[in-house]
Amino acid sequence: MHKILSYLLLCAGILIILFALNSMYNVFLNGQTVREIAHFADLTVQTQVGPMNVPMGAANTLANMGLFAVLMLFVTSVGGKIASIGVQLLKNERIYDALLQLKKENITKDTFKQL
Repeated sequence: MHKILSYLLLCAGILIILFALNSMYNVFLNGQTVREIAHFADLTVQTQVGPMNVPMGAANTLANMGLFAVLMLFVTSVGGKIASIGVQLLKNERIYDALLQLKKENITKDTFKQL
């Protein structure tokens, strides 16, 4: 039962990592748009010549892409942690199986000393 759970966790972690990498690839290389989380209004600055309007469209895009990258890095780390838990369960299961095999063969400490 633990083997099934550990393989499921390993596969789920890998799928989460692949989802995050695919999303980042589509946004940064294929030009897919991201949802607008941060929205900055245009800035009006008073100068000696008069008021000057500074458009914030580039800052909006940069902030949204940065937040998206941070979110996808977090999702990637979560996927890595889930996969790591699956691998640890697999290791523990293999150690447990090896100990059961040793117990079945009646190997004692004296046998190891003879080797």
